[in-house]
Amino acid sequence: MKPLLALQPSINGLIDLDAVIDYIFERQNPDGGYTFCRWTESNAQDTFYALSILDMLGFQPRTLDKTIDFLKSLQHEDGGFDSIKIAYYVIKSLLMFGEKTLRKPKLTEYLPNLVRNLKSPLIDVEVVSEVESLYMLIDLCMALNISIDSREIVDAVLGIKNSDGSFGSSRRSRLASTLYALGVLKILNYDVGKLTDTLRWIRRCEHPKGGFISSSEAEPTYLEDTYFGLKSLEVLNERVSYPMETLMFIAKLQNPNGGFRRSIFLGISDFESTYQALSSIKILLSPLGLGWL
Repeated sequence: MKPLLALQPSINGLIDLDAVIDYIFERQNPDGGYTFCRWTESNAQDTFYALSILDMLGFQPRTLDKTIDFLKSLQHEDGGFDSIKIAYYVIKSLLMFGEKTLRKPKLTEYLPNLVRNLKSPLIDVEVVSEVESLYMLIDLCMALNISIDSREIVDAVLGIKNSDGSFGSSRRSRLASTLYALGVLKILNYDVGKLTDTLRWIRRCEHPKGGFISSSEAEPTYLEDTYFGLKSLEVLNERVSYPMETLMFIAKLQNPNGGFRRSIFLGISDFESTYQALSSIKILLSPLGLGWL
């Protein structure tokens, strides 16, 4: 598939991909890592998003050796990480360039708690979905050929499926939980094509003016809802109903500095939103959308 930058002439006037590249490179620190907020310390999440964005655009990172050293420095002496999310960002970033962590990562010890927490009544307001960390762990285990009990995990994920076809608690983003649940199930070779009620629920979240809505609000407001909706359709290999309208919605979220914000209202750019925007655009330009890639 062509890098997004090759499609710049087709989307001129809508999205400035050259400005995205400048936005990313301007936020690399001397240690090789990245941070969306300039003059602050590098971190694993922003470094992962920066590298992923450059990859989508077909650009090579600068001072890659320093970036790899920075990522490897985030692993503890015992092989652990501060969290499963940091482990994910570090290991997935290294794998992009055929690199490994300095020590064998400790991953499976996280699994029992992550499965148990799927139905926990406790809500962490900073966590978008109760399935996100489990998805990250399963994705890493598959990438590193670490064996896990697939049947138990599939049963646990199906156990949080709602009667309307969505996944997860209504107190979190069900669009996010549905994406991560579908992701886990597909990685573990469950036939997600059978989940026709889930597809119907996702379709109800699509908006004719473009984008996705997570509840009954009149029109799409937040980028992440559209990202979760589009990625869910991609997992199910289903076409987007309103690709051009959704592309126009995302285009409104690009700031003058090249980055993207999460809301249609004013807000600062950040790497996560920029990653979600470009990932969404890539789906919209693929055969599942406009078919330009």
